Amino acid sequence: MPVRKAAIQEHVGRAVAEANPSDRPVVTVYGISGPSPIAMAFLSSVWIFFVDTYFVTFTQQALLFHRAGKLSSRPKELVLALPHHQARHLVSDVRMGSLWSSFRFLMPGREKPTRINVNRPWRPELDQLLRVLAAQPTGY
Repeated sequence: MPVRKAAIQEHVGRAVAEANPSDRPVVTVYGISGPSPIAMAFLSSVWIFFVDTYFVTFTQQALLFHRAGKLSSRPKELVLALPHHQARHLVSDVRMGSLWSSFRFLMPGREKPTRINVNRPWRPELDQLLRVLAAQPTGY
């Protein structure tokens, strides 16, 4: 079970290569859907079973959401793949915190954006993800 960020990123890189051998990750962020994890932690430790965990990966070709194993921290199935120019418009309500940061992402087919919470160790990758998304052209 990978617990180091570098090992997790390696597993995500393999999952990306399996899905599309010509694509490579630029930056990967580990996130948890749902309300603030700090608030949920006060309720009980079983909250983790009621949220979705994702690896959000900006690759050379697309923005990918892989479902993450809640206990293994390994990428599971690919949930969403969007071209860069579509993905950048689906990010909103970015909030940077000292322990947890979050952003909302409007997944196609859903009425409301999904809140993605990102823990402090993944903050540099979140900063990079937001920078590269903002730098993408608006359309092709």
